[in-house]
Amino acid sequence: MQKVLSKAQFPSFIEGLLKSYEVYGPVKDKNTKFQKIGSSKELYLDTVTEIPAKNIFLPEHEVIVEFKGGKASERQGDTKKRVIFGLRTCDLNALQILDKVMFDPLYLTKRKNTVTIGLFCEHPDEFCFCNSMELVNYYDLFFYPQKNEYYISVGSAKGLALVKGLPTAKKEVKIPHPLNTKVLEEKNIEKSYRNKIWEADAEKCLSCSACTVDCPTCNCFDIKDQLEMNLKDGKRSRCHMSCQLKSFTRVAGGKSYRDARLSRFKHFVYHKLVYYHKHQGRYMCVGCGRCLRVCPTKIDWVKTINLLDSMETIKKKGGKKKE
Repeated sequence: MQKVLSKAQFPSFIEGLLKSYEVYGPVKDKNTKFQKIGSSKELYLDTVTEIPAKNIFLPEHEVIVEFKGGKASERQGDTKKRVIFGLRTCDLNALQILDKVMFDPLYLTKRKNTVTIGLFCEHPDEFCFCNSMELVNYYDLFFYPQKNEYYISVGSAKGLALVKGLPTAKKEVKIPHPLNTKVLEEKNIEKSYRNKIWEADAEKCLSCSACTVDCPTCNCFDIKDQLEMNLKDGKRSRCHMSCQLKSFTRVAGGKSYRDARLSRFKHFVYHKLVYYHKHQGRYMCVGCGRCLRVCPTKIDWVKTINLLDSMETIKKKGGKKKE
């Protein structure tokens, strides 16, 4: 089912949501990110955000258990009704992936009480390669702009409740794939783990963890305890962590199981394309390009894989790669 909303009525639609929900959407400040808004005028809808929506559900720092008088109480989650508007298809698929691995009350309660509204990506940049990642249609509502109107595809009962008063489209519009300029040509890279081609990327890597911070599906965290002076009160918090930091695999006694930067870099790529796919039957990467966009040394592992694919093709044909 598709509903129709004129672009002239769009501000009124958002203002209507604000009366009953906390509304989050893309805003532009020092960077672009999803943030709670108070007006439709704050929305920035030109392109995919630099910072993903995962921070709404997985904050950088979140108290999960409180200790009072020696007794522990587990936080049960925020029950506020919220709407997230402006999620691209990559963002929507990223939330679906997080739903497979996050199952604590804090996360699940927030997800249960959130309506997700997608927006067609009209201006993907040179880093986007979502069409290569076999994404699925996953949303409560999805807005597709066409001329002076939005065609709104309905994906759930929660979504329908928000647009039931809008006219139904006389003829449904087929939503195309965004026109990506970047392509990941091959994802079956399991046998190429020891190929020396990865070393050039690893040498440029600073282990700054920017790629994992801005990745919409990275969800690694650390648990930290803070005890008060009376030794009876305190907090246990969940904090963002990154597999690209040497301390990530450090255990008691100081041993780190991924000492080498090369092994950490390859783990990031292989987790996205190989390991998760083996268990879940889909890729953990959604092709948003944020890791490429934010990398301070401009590492492009998509280009590396495409070069790897070209090398394998030459090898199969019995040719020689030019020096």
